[in-house]
Amino acid sequence: MSSESKRAIVLSGGGARGAYAAGVIRYIMEVVGQHTQGPISFEVISGTSVGAINAGWLAANIHDPEYCSKHLWHLWRDMELKKSVSISYSNSWTMLRRMFSDTSESSLQPEDGRSYSLLNTAFISDLVKNEIKCSQIKENINNGFLSSLTISATDVHSGYTTVFVQSGKEKLPPWTRDTRRIGVHGDITPEKILASSAIPILFPSVKIGNRWYFDGGLRQNTPVSPALRMGANKVLVISLSSDKREPPPQEKVSIPTVSFLLGKVMNSLLLDPLDYDLSFLGRINGILEGGTRAYGENFLETLNEVIEEHRGQGYRGVETLLVRPTEDLGKLAGEYAGTIPPKQWGSKILATIGKRVSESRYKESDFLSYLLFDRGYTEQLLKLGFQDAQSQHDSLVSFFND
Repeated sequence: MSSESKRAIVLSGGGARGAYAAGVIRYIMEVVGQHTQGPISFEVISGTSVGAINAGWLAANIHDPEYCSKHLWHLWRDMELKKSVSISYSNSWTMLRRMFSDTSESSLQPEDGRSYSLLNTAFISDLVKNEIKCSQIKENINNGFLSSLTISATDVHSGYTTVFVQSGKEKLPPWTRDTRRIGVHGDITPEKILASSAIPILFPSVKIGNRWYFDGGLRQNTPVSPALRMGANKVLVISLSSDKREPPPQEKVSIPTVSFLLGKVMNSLLLDPLDYDLSFLGRINGILEGGTRAYGENFLETLNEVIEEHRGQGYRGVETLLVRPTEDLGKLAGEYAGTIPPKQWGSKILATIGKRVSESRYKESDFLSYLLFDRGYTEQLLKLGFQDAQSQHDSLVSFFND
């Protein structure tokens, strides 16, 4: 990597949709890497929600590109729904009791620094703790394979975004003046990764220090800002949301189901802000380019003398490349749900939701697309990610060649 280019990869949130990013990563590592001037590398790796899991894996294994890409693919491909996610009836009952009882009662207190949740996610927790060697991240930073890893989570009580940052520097660069976004310097741990990926109520919140955290995607699903704060000027964004959605039906439709509404709510919280963020970056680039043409080469330096007082850092031009699904992942989830045998769901509730989705006219389930940690679905997303990256082969090669 040249001294002028600081590349970042930004990995979005979206539950089981994260398999798509693994497909993109494999294409980059195995195919694009054959056409670049040096090995694939990133100055900054930034992730949130399930993107935090992929980011942690990438940061811990980027020193071995072949193992990194292939094993991540296999981890996603080999998932089984009934082992990965199931309804926790005991936790659900405890959560209900907490709503109407004294929460100081010892029997209602969570154990092991994790709160109660509707789903039993022990499999995912064990996967993060056993597969991601967080100790290797520091070694990879020291050896120059990356300079920083950022993981975004949401503080439960304040609702503010906390960006956990591990880097080779002694302290963070100037951070945003927005008090709702906090940067915390220190080693990335499995607990921080699990906190970032904890979808509220469905997944357990995680206690870190004296604070509780859950899914960073609620406030910052596509963590472009932390990557920029850490100095990136070339940003590869892997989105888990397609822009190829079908137009809404014009004829009369039935009343939406609870799962349908939950899916739309989760989309609005976890997926929708990306296009605005990239559009904003494009406008800033346009202003900088136009200002330089109009006022000369000193325009940016003069502008930043003022801007730095307000935002901690000045502006700079940023090149972005977006890879996103060319198919609707919610629709794929709905279609796959109709093929899953009842016993494979792991719970009657999820099986019922799946059956209703498969019997509906439009067979769309954004809600299930977050929870289908199952080979039949994740393998489709892996292959789609690989194919979509292949369709942008020339752009990806150009991104990694200065």
